[in-house]
Amino acid sequence: MLSHLVGSIICTIVILNQAPTEPTATEFFPVEKWNYKQAGRRDPFVPLLGLDLGKGGKASHLSVENLTLIGILWGDKGYYGLVKDGLNKGYILRKGDKVAGGKVAEINRQGITFEIVHAGVKTKYELRLQQKERR
Repeated sequence: MLSHLVGSIICTIVILNQAPTEPTATEFFPVEKWNYKQAGRRDPFVPLLGLDLGKGGKASHLSVENLTLIGILWGDKGYYGLVKDGLNKGYILRKGDKVAGGKVAEINRQGITFEIVHAGVKTKYELRLQQKERR
């Protein structure tokens, strides 16, 4: 116990006797600088749709007009909508997920209802499952 006390005192003395130094910015955060020359090309860091992709998650950039409803899944945790965009890329949506200009308001066995806000006006947009024609 005495050795522990002596060790603590020595550590305290060493810490208090150190001279403070001014850290430089490059010491802690090395920054690699890049020069991007556009030369007629678009900026690769600007979203294609001009919307912020980071706020709402993976599907926040989806435009409701370009979606096709593929199917509805349901289980203990609720309903999930399987959709694909104009580029045939698939997404799984849940109630409350954000899409461009709004969110998923409801999902049931017949389709998905979106709530879109444009210029302060709320609009409901619905995607229904298509019934296959019987031959």
